[in-house]
Amino acid sequence: MVKIKNIIPNSTAAKAGLKTGDKIITINNQKINDYIDYLYQISESIIRLEIENKAGQKKNIELERKLGEKLGIEFKEIVFDGLKQCKNNCVFCFVKQQPANMRQSLNQMDDDYRFSFLQGSFVTLTNLKDKEIARIIDLNLSPINISVHTTRPDLRVQMMKNPKAAEINRLLKLFQKHNIQFNTQIVLCPGYNDQAELDRTLEDLLSFYPQILSIGIVPVGLTKHRAGLSDLRTLTKKEMSDSLKQIKYWQKQSHKLYGENIIYAADEFYLTTDYQIPSYQAYNDFPQLENGIGLTALTNKEMDNISFPDSLKSKKKFALITSVLGKKALTGFIKKTQNIKNCDFEIKVVSNSFFGKTVTVTGLLTAQDLKTKIKKLKIEKYDKIFIPQIVLNDQLRFLDGIKKEEFLEELSDYQIYFIKNIKEIMEVIKNG
Repeated sequence: MVKIKNIIPNSTAAKAGLKTGDKIITINNQKINDYIDYLYQISESIIRLEIENKAGQKKNIELERKLGEKLGIEFKEIVFDGLKQCKNNCVFCFVKQQPANMRQSLNQMDDDYRFSFLQGSFVTLTNLKDKEIARIIDLNLSPINISVHTTRPDLRVQMMKNPKAAEINRLLKLFQKHNIQFNTQIVLCPGYNDQAELDRTLEDLLSFYPQILSIGIVPVGLTKHRAGLSDLRTLTKKEMSDSLKQIKYWQKQSHKLYGENIIYAADEFYLTTDYQIPSYQAYNDFPQLENGIGLTALTNKEMDNISFPDSLKSKKKFALITSVLGKKALTGFIKKTQNIKNCDFEIKVVSNSFFGKTVTVTGLLTAQDLKTKIKKLKIEKYDKIFIPQIVLNDQLRFLDGIKKEEFLEELSDYQIYFIKNIKEIMEVIKNG
C-alpha cells in the first residue's frame, strides 16, 4: 500500500472524497511500486482505486477525469517498494569520502533507474535485472542518465569493483536498438580512464548517436577523508589542459560526423586551466547543468539581461562569500560592479577545510567553513553579505546538517542574504 501525502483542493481526487493519509492498495486492480506505475495506471479517463482509509476501512472508488485535468494525488516519495541501492565500490565514490554527521541523504548510495528517468540522476546500470531492462524498453523510459566512465569492460570493472560493470556496451547497444535515449557521464580519473582511454571512450560513445544525447566529462573530486580507500589523486592543471585538448578534438569530430556537438566538459576544466569558457550557444540547452557543465556560461548570459546602475544613491559595501572556482566564474560580474559609483563589491573566498582544499566548488561549502569566514569580517564594514543559495538543499540545510535558521541566528549581527543568481544580487544592491 502507498500512503497519500496530500490531496490538492478541488482536484478530481478531492471531489471523489480521497483524503490525505489514505492508502492506495491498487489502481485498476494493479499494485503500484513507484511513480512510473502510478502515471501509467492513471493515464486513462476512468480510474478505479482500492483505498484503505485512516480507520482501516477498505473501499473502491471510481474516478472520471477530464482530459488534461490533474488527478490531485501527491506522495512523499517517487518509489514505493524501496530504493535500489548501489552495489559498486567505485575508486572515486564521493559518498565514501564524507565524514560523519552529514545530511542523511548524502550517505544514501542509490543507483535506481527510476530516479534517473523521473529526476535526472545518473545511474551505472550494474544492478539492473532482466525484468527491469525489459520494463525500460517496454515503457520507453527515456532518456536515462548513465554513468559510463569508460567503455573498456575490464577497466570499468576495475574502476567500479563490480563484475557487472563489464556489461555497459551490451546495455548501450540494447538501448540504442530499442531507441531508448540516454545522457552519459565520465568521471575522469588520472591513471585510469584519461589520455588514450578517454579517446577510446569518446569514440565509442559517439557511435551511439542519435540515441546518445550528451557526454559530460567531469574531473574526479577527492576529499581529505580517504582513509582506507583506493589510491587516487586529482588531475593536475596540465592534465586538465591536455584533457581539454582531447575533448575539443572529439567535439570537432562530433560536429563533423553529425553536424552538432554532444560532448561537454565541466566548468572546472576551463576555470582551473584559464581556458576561455565556451559561449552560451555551445551548450545546446545545457543537458548536464547538474554536473556543473555550463553554469559559468549561463551566468555570463544572465548578465546580458541585467541592468547595472551607473551609481548608487549612497556609498555601500558588499561581500559575496564563495569558493575558489566560484570567484573565477564571477570574473565578468566583478568587472561590471567596479563601474558602479558608490558600490564597493568584494569576493571573499572560503577555503574548504571541511572536505579539504582540493574541493574548490561552491556547492560543497559547509556552514562551518562559511561561519568561520564571516566571523572574520567586521560587522560594521559591510552593508550586506551574500551567500549562494546552492549551499542549501530543498529543506534549507547545509551539507553538514546545520539549518539555515540556526546559521542566521548565530550570525544575526550580520546582514546576510542567500541568493540564487546574480540577478538577485543586483536587485538587493539597487533596491535594498
